[in-house]
Order: sequence, then C-alpha cells, then structure tokens
Amino acid sequence: MAGRERSGVEFSDPQVFKGANYIVTPTEKNTEQAIETCMELGRILGFAKISKLSPEEHDKMIAFLSQLTHCIAVTLMTCNNTPDLEKYTGDSFRDLTRIAKINDKMWSELFLMNKEQLLEQMDVFIKEFIDFKKMIENDQEEQMREVMKKATSRRMLFDKPKA
Repeated sequence: MAGRERSGVEFSDPQVFKGANYIVTPTEKNTEQAIETCMELGRILGFAKISKLSPEEHDKMIAFLSQLTHCIAVTLMTCNNTPDLEKYTGDSFRDLTRIAKINDKMWSELFLMNKEQLLEQMDVFIKEFIDFKKMIENDQEEQMREVMKKATSRRMLFDKPKA
C-alpha cells in the first residue's frame, strides 16, 4: 500500500515502500512457495508490515482505505467552482486533496473493478457524513465532540512510529 499521486520515472522515490504495508492475496491457484516468494519480495523492498488477506478481504479494505479516499479527494476538488480558491487554502485542504492529482485511466478502471465494495463503502461514508451534518444543523455540540474524539483516537492508530 504505497504510491504517489504522480506517475512516471521522474517521480520515482527509492523510499516509497519504507514503512508501508504490503498485502499478499493468495488464491487456490497459488503454491505456498509462490506466496512465500511474494512475501519475501515485500521484505526485500522494505515494507514494514506484510499481511495475507483473501481476495474478498483485500477488496473490502482497498475500497475503504484507498478507493473511497480517492473518490472523496476528487469530489472535494470538483464540488466548488469559486475562482482563486488556491489563493486562500491552508495545509489541511492540500493534505486532504493531494491524491486528487490522479491517474484517471488507472483509477477509473480500479473503481469499476471493485464497484460493489466501493459503492458499499461510499454508502457508509455518506450516512456518517449526513449524521454529522444533522449534528451541526441541530446544534448538537456534545455529539459532535464525541465523534471528533472517536476520530482522533482512531486516527492516532494510523500514525507511523518515529524512526
């Protein structure tokens, strides 16, 4: 689970895999030796955590952790046409939308190949977003704060340890 928002050799980075997650998805067509070879490749390339997931588990994880985030970044960049927005933005917007600089051919294919799982994750996100919107509409400060505390706690689990 590593990559950059730009493609091509000019954007290559020898450190891209360092500390990243690596997922092997064995099927009945794989031999144990082939699976171990894939896992060894991950170790050689410097991935931090190597996991095995079934293709179904992989697709569900990817739909949420990668594809949904790309959909959010793309729609965030296209939902407001106000001229000169880039003159007023801060780091949070840039961080959130970095992946909107997207390879449209590759990602549209990936979205359609995992359509069912991605649509399911989009529905979950939309429901959560609407619930949060209702908290704002109804001045439910305590409920919002609880959701924010939960988000902060969960987000901390994603922080990479300092080297």
